[in-house]
Amino acid sequence: MAGIADLSDDDYQRAFRYACSLGVNRDAALDLVQTAIVKGLASAPLNLDKPLAYLLTSVRNCFYNEARRNKDKTHVAIEDVSEVIPTTLKPLEEMMIERDALRQIWAKLSPVERELLHLWAVEGHTLEEISELTHTPKGTLLARLHRLRTRLKGQNLSHAVGGLS
Repeated sequence: MAGIADLSDDDYQRAFRYACSLGVNRDAALDLVQTAIVKGLASAPLNLDKPLAYLLTSVRNCFYNEARRNKDKTHVAIEDVSEVIPTTLKPLEEMMIERDALRQIWAKLSPVERELLHLWAVEGHTLEEISELTHTPKGTLLARLHRLRTRLKGQNLSHAVGGLS
């Protein structure tokens, strides 16, 4: 068992990428993670079974609390795609096309869809793990993922998200 203070830099980077996946800009993502850490250090039990899951849940809760406070229904596009997608040795033209396609896709997704896509495709969590993290029934997640795949295929955008085709 460990606590929030025992998390590694890699865990904090995962929390940052997760905050970015919710559709906030870089500064807001950093603020979300910092708020979640401060709240976790102040109120979390000293011994947690899964401190990273606790931190990610706290980031998620902070995001939705802030959204409710602001009643902001708009979707924010990713500003720093390089923070979310690792770069490869592909030709620059291909990378630019993929980045533009990802921005198009990302702008059309709701925060719930961005969260699901990030946890599943980027972080590699199973649907059972995502269900546990988000307190959402697995069947609901399966339905959302199916609708997301169908919508992206219908818009000919699924090629930009390799795991969805």
